[in-house]
Amino acid sequence: MKDENKTKVELIKELKFLREEREKGVFKDITKLKKAKQAIQESENRFRELFNHISSGVAVYEAKDNGKDFIIRDFNRAAEKIDKVNKEDIIGKSVLKVFPGVKDFGLFKVFQEAYKTGKPQHHPISLYKDQRITGWIENYVYKLPSGEIVAVHDDITERKQAEKQTKDSEERLKILFDYAPDAYYISDLKGNFIDGN
Repeated sequence: MKDENKTKVELIKELKFLREEREKGVFKDITKLKKAKQAIQESENRFRELFNHISSGVAVYEAKDNGKDFIIRDFNRAAEKIDKVNKEDIIGKSVLKVFPGVKDFGLFKVFQEAYKTGKPQHHPISLYKDQRITGWIENYVYKLPSGEIVAVHDDITERKQAEKQTKDSEERLKILFDYAPDAYYISDLKGNFIDGN
């Protein structure tokens, strides 16, 4: 700021102006930072609400030894209910210890495949069984950019039981129909013959 033509008053004014501008710039930078932090917090809150209230079970796992094991890092409420576990009791534990039937079930290989390839994997409806739980479960597994894997699973045991009951009822009705001592005929609404015993 050395300018021999400027007076002391002009130099003080200029210095004051530069300080004010610097403070404005710092204030703007802090405001942007606060807004960014607030946006991140709001996004995290939305994710957490979705995670905790979705009806599907969701579990987050961290791979150990290049996928030789997976450690449970997060577990939503639906997963606690489906798998009959308490989140606090299983966080930080091996999936092999918490779910000893995971290899026989075929899901462990799906975890490894999703982890190694990074491609989403589907594990079809299958019967999971161990000493604690038994149920028909369907899984979708994918890898996060962090390297963790996520398993989204649904318990369809009630649906499978309802399907079995319907099939059993149909079989009983067919036996009754086929072996009834009287003649029975089934026709459509137009009176066309469909079936008879």
